[in-house]
Amino acid sequence: MSTRCERGGQEEFGVVEHAGREFRALGASVVGRHVTGYTRLGTGDLALTTWGGKTTLACRSEVVREFRDGSLAVVFRLTKGRFVAGYALGENWMLFRGELLADADHEDARRTALCLADHFAERDAEDDLCWEEAD
Repeated sequence: MSTRCERGGQEEFGVVEHAGREFRALGASVVGRHVTGYTRLGTGDLALTTWGGKTTLACRSEVVREFRDGSLAVVFRLTKGRFVAGYALGENWMLFRGELLADADHEDARRTALCLADHFAERDAEDDLCWEEAD
């Protein structure tokens, strides 16, 4: 088995080769306001990384809420009233999906993180159900 990353513009793809087959997954990307990456727990704060592990965003972070399944609503505080708010499947090497907020305050960012967590948790549950029905 081998793994590698490929870039295409602002998007990254994780590629896994196993038993003669190639599997691809969307990696880290920034498309407009939408941010996708992978979490990494550092010195008390979360960071966002590429699929291959390179740090893309390391700044002050706050876990707004931790859910029973280990997923998180997270806010990253940037400068000049900007935040990245979103939903991570966990705190270490797990998928993060969120959006860049400009001209927001901390409470707006927290609310957005919770809304995105609800949205993506619902989508993930629907995906899980589809896979279960396919078995």
